Amino acid sequence: MKRSIRDTISLLKKDVVFGTVITVSLSFFLYKGILYAAIGSIIPLSLILIVLLLFILSLRKSERATKRTIGLWAILLIIWSSVRIALSVINQFVKPIPEGHVAEQLGIMGLIQSLAFLIGALYLWKNKSRILK
Repeated sequence: MKRSIRDTISLLKKDVVFGTVITVSLSFFLYKGILYAAIGSIIPLSLILIVLLLFILSLRKSERATKRTIGLWAILLIIWSSVRIALSVINQFVKPIPEGHVAEQLGIMGLIQSLAFLIGALYLWKNKSRILK
């Protein structure tokens, strides 16, 4: 059954946690994509724009397509968070990288950020079917 984008947005507003997690995660990566594009790397921005396009197309297509897109986004977030957590642990206990940018990304604040995204991604994965009912 096709559902309008407005109907889906109103459903996301009803479940505040789910709507917040998906909005914050997409906004964060869009922001990062724009920052990286400003310094010369267009790939992160291209990837998030593809994900956003998938969301828009799936919202217009069907409920099933939307669930799959949310599932894909959750899996991508789980992978991203897990890799960052693993790199943080390696950086803390095996061999620290002295470069400031890497140390900042893999430090305590980066680890907390990765854990927050991992928890959010697991929440999206678990509740992807419930939200559209």
